[in-house]
Amino acid sequence: MLEHLFSSKTRLKLLSLFLRNPDKKYYVRELTRQIDERINSVRRELENLSKMGLLSDFRNDKRRYYQVDKNFHYYKELRALIVKASTMPREKMISLIEKAGTPTLVVLSGRFTQSPSSVDLLLVGDFDKVEVKKVVTKLEKEDGNELNYSLMKTGEYLFRKEYGDRFIRRIYDGDYIELINKIDEEKKVAAPVKKIVKSF
Repeated sequence: MLEHLFSSKTRLKLLSLFLRNPDKKYYVRELTRQIDERINSVRRELENLSKMGLLSDFRNDKRRYYQVDKNFHYYKELRALIVKASTMPREKMISLIEKAGTPTLVVLSGRFTQSPSSVDLLLVGDFDKVEVKKVVTKLEKEDGNELNYSLMKTGEYLFRKEYGDRFIRRIYDGDYIELINKIDEEKKVAAPVKKIVKSF
């Protein structure tokens, strides 16, 4: 089974796209743009994945759409593998973000943690907005989807968190990863406290 699933570049790209977006449906030409492969190759691999039972297809408005079949026997295992493999390494992401400015806090949620959230990336600190856009574009290329991000100064973040801002609270109420947290590090130096922080 595994040797058939990962036997071609086009098939691997399709697997990655479908398994990272299990609730989305795609038509053929849309897929060729998303994964940058030739239409004949995409059609062939869609047929192969459908025969394996990983994809289901249906017609709507004269188009044939494809979507992951969540009843596929190895769906959960494959999705976990693909999501983990497609995530940019921690060190690389930190290096990329630091090129855009001086972060005091970087929080990943939403698409990065595979959980519902209004924002995927929270950037706190002093940043160049043009450079931030370049960073987000690179991350979107890695992920294959548009990312929602929020940018704010450290003072604004601290003020909003102190007063129980709904936007900040929703991020921390869900699954999240603190990629960088210099705010808490500074607090620990001033007055050490025990705190469990989720790791990347």
